[in-house]
Amino acid sequence: MEYTGLIRKYPVNRFLTDQERERQLRRGERLDVEPAYQLSTIRMNSTFVELVDKFFEWKGFLTAFAIVIAVMFVAGLSAMGVSSIIDGSIHEFWPHLIGMFLVLVVPILFVALWMFRKDACAYTHYPIRLNRKTRMVHVFRANGTVLSVPWDDVFFCIGSLPQYNWEIQGHVLNADGKTVRETFAFPQIAAGRSESELLKHYWEFVRRYMEDENLAPIHAHAQYVLPISDKRESFRMGWERRRYLVGSVPFPLQWLMLAIYVITYPGRWIAMRTSMLPKWPEEIEATCRVEAGDPFVRDARDNPVGLR
Repeated sequence: MEYTGLIRKYPVNRFLTDQERERQLRRGERLDVEPAYQLSTIRMNSTFVELVDKFFEWKGFLTAFAIVIAVMFVAGLSAMGVSSIIDGSIHEFWPHLIGMFLVLVVPILFVALWMFRKDACAYTHYPIRLNRKTRMVHVFRANGTVLSVPWDDVFFCIGSLPQYNWEIQGHVLNADGKTVRETFAFPQIAAGRSESELLKHYWEFVRRYMEDENLAPIHAHAQYVLPISDKRESFRMGWERRRYLVGSVPFPLQWLMLAIYVITYPGRWIAMRTSMLPKWPEEIEATCRVEAGDPFVRDARDNPVGLR
């Protein structure tokens, strides 16, 4: 998982790097790869496509981790306190308990609360909307505000992340054309430089939606859309998505990942239920109205029966 952009901010007020220029994804340049939407589509039509954010996959991990930390430390201190009462050393233990609480527990609980608030009590997801007709990119920020920038003004590239991860980044530049003012990212993340080439399949899905005259081939690719445009994901939908991720890794790792997801899934449920649904400003909705009879409308009602 990679939380750059949520926990740690992207570096801004800097020049584009040589690596970013080298790995630029150019508008108007068709790559010889098959487009892949990677189960990231929320809604699609002739006017706009709405995509989920890169943090959606890992929603609930921070919440589960924060809860485990808090429970472990509170339980540990409680056990030591009960033990001191039983053996009669409570008077000797009490000053140590206060010291441990102030020096160790309070900072750890503060960190746990900070992680909890980053994940839960926030937004269920942070969508990206690409308007094909106005050629605008709308990005729902983590603080609830919206970045709106012309498609033709964004510098897209395969950008690097810590731990040798890669993602498709969009850099908003200053007037000089080389200073990064803000960065956002599309949902897919690849591990390892060789795997980063797979991101070009997702880029082609996005680019062809925005630039190809014929929308039918791209519309045919997005066969399943996430049913979260106006509601929180159901328990089943969240679990099915977890199962999909487990099935996408090598078999020896599947049992380990399944165990991790079983442990952390309650955190996802809590994070989803305590978070708000994102709401686009009215002025953006006004430019994204779907025409009656649009043949390329795709939403959760078009999903296979049982997955709506």
